[in-house]
Amino acid sequence: MSTQGDQRGVIGGQVMRFQRVTSTMDVAWQLVEADAPHGMTVVAQVQTAGRGRFSRRWVSGEGDNLLTSVLLRPPVDAAPLLSIAGALAASDAVRALTGLACGFKWPNDVLLNGRKVCGVLTEVRADTDGNVIAVLGVGLNVNLHPDEHAEIAEGAASLASEMGIEFAVADAEQAFLAGLRERYSQCLDAPQALVGDWSARLATIGKEVTVRRRDGAVQGMAEGVDSEGRLLVRLASGDVRALGDGEIAPA
Repeated sequence: MSTQGDQRGVIGGQVMRFQRVTSTMDVAWQLVEADAPHGMTVVAQVQTAGRGRFSRRWVSGEGDNLLTSVLLRPPVDAAPLLSIAGALAASDAVRALTGLACGFKWPNDVLLNGRKVCGVLTEVRADTDGNVIAVLGVGLNVNLHPDEHAEIAEGAASLASEMGIEFAVADAEQAFLAGLRERYSQCLDAPQALVGDWSARLATIGKEVTVRRRDGAVQGMAEGVDSEGRLLVRLASGDVRALGDGEIAPA
């Protein structure tokens, strides 16, 4: 098992590639059971049951997108920041490939020209010794044509749809993993800077929002985020509530 001191450079050092899986998240958790090391990465051409938050299905064609999950064994205090690191790494990859800057929608969407180009899903568990084990899953739309998928046609983007050319998914993979190595180091060494980089491009801030959660909806003004990326919402009562999960309802 990797120690904190040697965690920074090993992400993506070992990559398992599959033509077709139910979900790269599922495969990564199977590898956890086999005691796979920190940084082990799963990449697939096709997911038959790819999932996003709240168990939603992730739409993808065959070989159109970067579909990857990375096994991480972070310190406990870094775990809440992994989704932020993943979103920033995806944004870094988009900029490296296209020159375009991404924005973010709380809590884990990456936006390109206001449309979703990438989703991030992090699942965290603890072993019997209390060590944190996480799987960070990313679906980055590379050559997807959103207009061919009615359920995402209005709100989705891809590198190809925005640039008018196709990209090598392998290049997106390498750019993302390079970004994740850097952003994971920020999780360990400069967490405030990591959150600052993300929150500075968070489109949600300063807006009246309705946040849908499993225990009901929360309405108010999104005033910012805290050091763990929780959304700070000022309620009509004047109280501020810190939300660690949920979904911003469409305007």
